[in-house]
Amino acid sequence: MNKIEKIELEKSINSLEARNNELKGLILASNSLDDAEKMDNEFKENLIKITEAQNKLDNAEKGEIKMPKYLEAKNSVEDLIKILQTSDNKNVAANKWNEKLVENGLEIKDDSLILPKRIVSAIETSLTDTNPVFKTFKLTHVGALLISQGLDSSDEANVHVEGTEKKAQSAVLTVDAIDPQMIYKIQTISEKAKRLNSNFDEIYETIVAELTQAIVNKAVDLALVEGDGKNGFVSIANEKDAKKVKKITAEKYVDGIEDACDFVRATAGIKYLIITSEQRKAILAEVRALNPNARVKNNDAEIASEIGVDELIVYTGSKALKPTVLVNQTYHIDMGSLTKVDAFEWKTNENALLLESLSAGKIEKNKSAAVITISTI
Repeated sequence: MNKIEKIELEKSINSLEARNNELKGLILASNSLDDAEKMDNEFKENLIKITEAQNKLDNAEKGEIKMPKYLEAKNSVEDLIKILQTSDNKNVAANKWNEKLVENGLEIKDDSLILPKRIVSAIETSLTDTNPVFKTFKLTHVGALLISQGLDSSDEANVHVEGTEKKAQSAVLTVDAIDPQMIYKIQTISEKAKRLNSNFDEIYETIVAELTQAIVNKAVDLALVEGDGKNGFVSIANEKDAKKVKKITAEKYVDGIEDACDFVRATAGIKYLIITSEQRKAILAEVRALNPNARVKNNDAEIASEIGVDELIVYTGSKALKPTVLVNQTYHIDMGSLTKVDAFEWKTNENALLLESLSAGKIEKNKSAAVITISTI
């Protein structure tokens, strides 16, 4: 179990525990025996899920394979880079690397041990920590076509009067699919670093700081703004399904955000407001104008509380982002693991290192997000 899987399991446990705490209060306050029984059943089912998830987490930690010393050592990074430099393609690199592992007495049964620990840890940290928007997405590494479906019916439920015929209602099953595409980053390596085999720190920094960060940033831009359905992503801004994403026009930010929050209210999860730094300044000014006698502090948590979202995220990219309200884990990104040897390739002719990931992304749930246009701008 890798770091990302552990984080997701811990999130699931926390979510179930929070729901059970909520159910306790609802059961005590309920005046309906049927409702109380339903909530009690849900409470018991959640307890089972919590126990199973906690056992899985505990067992993973107890039975976790200790990282072999070779993969912890700096020379494993050096060996990997040498193999990349001298291999014609990814398959050759993977075979040579496996041979190197066998030389060092390692039998690989866990894919998370494929790369040296130093690189794996740095990449996983980059995926979870370096872009504030990326944490809001549901991330998987299945490498499959993303498909979502929904049942659409405009008819309401009817009341059957005894002696009359029940009328059939129409419904349409919609299926959306999106083909994954390759996100890649090629970074040139200095000739000095290539010649001097002892200078691996620059190449290591390139892998972590340049390549991984660039791919994470690109995935965020595709998910928020750039995804057009042809590049592996349908962005929140370009989502045409009005049941999933609402397009809102308002004269003021606070009014648009309020409408956006109303739209996503029914969807469980943390509500994020993703904005640029300039939009944040404008929102703060509006909030302060509405509360002249109680000056709102220039603090993300306080601003979020005033405008009705759970958390404020300042987008650090360069795309033309409109203020976006997004419910946590409703935008799904599937991308090939960046912690595998076959994600890397040394471009000998270009003196460059390539990192690429087959990726796709789209909104999965109804009432997941809203994009706000300010009409006075």
